[in-house]
Amino acid sequence: MEQGTTAAAYLPDDLVVEILARLPAKSLCRFKCVSRRWRSLTSDPAHRTRLAQTLSGFFFKSSGHGWHFTGLPSSVTPLGGYYGGLSLVDATLSFLPSTYREIEILDSYNGLLLLSCSDEHASPPPFYVVCNPATREWVALPQPKYTDNCRGDIQVWHAAVGFDPVISLHFHVFQVVEDDDGMWCFIKAVEVYSSETGTWDVRECKPYWLKFLGRMTYFNGFLHLPVMYAAVASVDTKGQSWRLTQGQDNRYETGRGYVGHSQGRLLYVKNYPKDDVLSVYVFDDQESEEWALKNNVSKSDLLFEQWRHPMKPTYYIAGFHPDGDLIFFYDRTQKTLISYDMNRGNWHVVCALEDFAHAHHPFFPYVPWYSRGLASPNSASHSSIQG
Repeated sequence: MEQGTTAAAYLPDDLVVEILARLPAKSLCRFKCVSRRWRSLTSDPAHRTRLAQTLSGFFFKSSGHGWHFTGLPSSVTPLGGYYGGLSLVDATLSFLPSTYREIEILDSYNGLLLLSCSDEHASPPPFYVVCNPATREWVALPQPKYTDNCRGDIQVWHAAVGFDPVISLHFHVFQVVEDDDGMWCFIKAVEVYSSETGTWDVRECKPYWLKFLGRMTYFNGFLHLPVMYAAVASVDTKGQSWRLTQGQDNRYETGRGYVGHSQGRLLYVKNYPKDDVLSVYVFDDQESEEWALKNNVSKSDLLFEQWRHPMKPTYYIAGFHPDGDLIFFYDRTQKTLISYDMNRGNWHVVCALEDFAHAHHPFFPYVPWYSRGLASPNSASHSSIQG
């Protein structure tokens, strides 16, 4: 071995790829720095289906009522450089049928997008579509029991997708069914679709009086929903287990919670418009009933203006980085997407977003999944795979 070289330099490419394919995204980012050759192997499209991916950017709704994507530059990372951008992915969703109109993105998880679509040749209500922009695969789901055509006191405005390819190639879709009593909307049930069975099942909410407030997420086999009194309700895919975990603040105000995940832990942001501090909680003790405080983020340090109206926020939580201690915000006043390092306490402007439009769920973090094969029992009649 020549002086100044390492043993890694003599490994054949096939063996290097085998090693890299066994690494999580955070470790893979670090191993890219071993050599230019290793970095080239990790960025080779031929190997993408085998290598772990990390956050590529965010889908968001534009002021022109369409959907756009903003990729993250390589400098925005707690790891010293990663994949950034959205190469080889059709962010415009042009692979969907041309008859689909009024497409709304409802959720994004592990490479899959959950959409609400209408077909110009069919009567309402809208229907759900799950797609993989990286492979251009999609599947339209059968209608659930509860739809927009239900009686006036039933609301079905929120839904999420759950998918963990490490465990199974099948996915779940969760539709939140709310009961509007004229003043408040309470969670009546969660309707769950399984791509393994191709059917929907209704999971009645227990307790019934929970009020949904904020952004939910799927994680570790459960759907987690922020509810009133700074609590989080969780239900599994079979609806056999409802659980309520309590934060450290039980005020009932107009604040909205945000539930996400990072580095294998569930995170919850308590967001009261009148407070100067955003509190970030972590839940990694499955035996506990409470969340532990992780960080307090000062809004004034981030230069956020105060809300003038509870329904007109001056900032949005865009999401967490799945492999680092970063939380992303959109400053609506400055029209910029920023990243905040919860360890170091500093923030940086990621990019300017002049064409952002106000939306209930404005940003959807996206981690590409390049493996083909969107599992569905009715794929022969409702899905499309295009090269």
